[in-house]
Amino acid sequence: MRRTLPLALALASAHTIAAGGSDVDALKSEVDQLKALVMKLEQRLADVEGQKVPVEDLTALAKRNPVAVKSAQESRVTLASDFRLRYESIEKQGSDRRERERLRARASLTYKGNDFTGVFGVASGGDSPTSTNQTLGGGGTSKGLQLDMAYVIYPLNDQVNVFAGKMKNPLHRPGKYGLVWDSDYRPEGVFLTTQTGDFELTAGSFWLESDTKNSNERAVYALQGMYKAQLGDTKLNLGLGYFEANLSGDAAFWSGDTIKLGNYQDCNNGTCVFTNDYHVIEAFVEANFTSSVNGFAHWIENAQANSDNTGYVLGLNIGRAKNTGDWAFQAAWQNLENEATVALLTDSDFAGGGTGGEGSQLTLSYKASSALAINLLYSDTERTTYTDPNPLDYKRLVLDFSMKY
Repeated sequence: MRRTLPLALALASAHTIAAGGSDVDALKSEVDQLKALVMKLEQRLADVEGQKVPVEDLTALAKRNPVAVKSAQESRVTLASDFRLRYESIEKQGSDRRERERLRARASLTYKGNDFTGVFGVASGGDSPTSTNQTLGGGGTSKGLQLDMAYVIYPLNDQVNVFAGKMKNPLHRPGKYGLVWDSDYRPEGVFLTTQTGDFELTAGSFWLESDTKNSNERAVYALQGMYKAQLGDTKLNLGLGYFEANLSGDAAFWSGDTIKLGNYQDCNNGTCVFTNDYHVIEAFVEANFTSSVNGFAHWIENAQANSDNTGYVLGLNIGRAKNTGDWAFQAAWQNLENEATVALLTDSDFAGGGTGGEGSQLTLSYKASSALAINLLYSDTERTTYTDPNPLDYKRLVLDFSMKY
């Protein structure tokens, strides 16, 4: 259409030269009208191409340009995906050294509508609630793909949001560490989050088993608050939380949740059942000393167990591997007693996963490019379980190559 204006003006000019003097005024008027019409059409085309027409008025937009309607709808959906290749070496006292290669692949679609947000994601791995890793082998057999997330976020107002479904954990993990919650754990239930100024509150309930046909129908209730403060140049996150899982008398919720994972189970009547409830109180602090140095401390206690019922982690982060060429380092010390929390939900990597682990963990990260990150992790720990009379040394070395695309 932009080539129409010069052509029209050229034709009009030629016609003007050939015309007599009596027609000049009329031709000038026609040219002015033609110029105004072409400019109006060009502006309308620019508006449609730039999607300046409100998306809500899809009916009006469809009459002008059906292709633009489809483009406006698709722009609400975003795709996120990542891939990780891992080398892992494990040295457990009393066992031969174990080496393996693993991968993790995840993809998710996020729809942001006018009144809600929907998320759907899949991930590699089996049915473990705390791991999406897939060990390579089996002659190159096909690997499993599981439903990782399926939830909606519905805002009640500008400050309150409702989360419902199988979701990314809305509870805060101090230092992004897995003392209570593994990073891959996806709660299945309903949460309410709110933020007022510097205060954040998260409350909700999620199922460990929802089917009344099973003898272990059980929900977990959680409440967590965090306050953002500042002390001089140091930014602080101060938090308190509580969650309740009344598991006493319940059978395990997943086949891998045995007494070896850390929590005591009574197996005298032919079926193994938990002997403790877990009413866990937490307190944490995160301190950002500078833009590249921060520390964190997280403490928990299970009020329903008489012994082996506390846990804590202390950590320090130096640097941020955010841009190409950046380095980051983390050092942490963790002690998590067997009955301090629900073993099924904690970090699946530290000291072999579950509760009963104590020791140090060091992580070095390097941002090789905008898409590639390299992480080296080493942990030197010992593990106490009810099946071993003495603590066992557990050392683990991990090298990760992670890409986002």
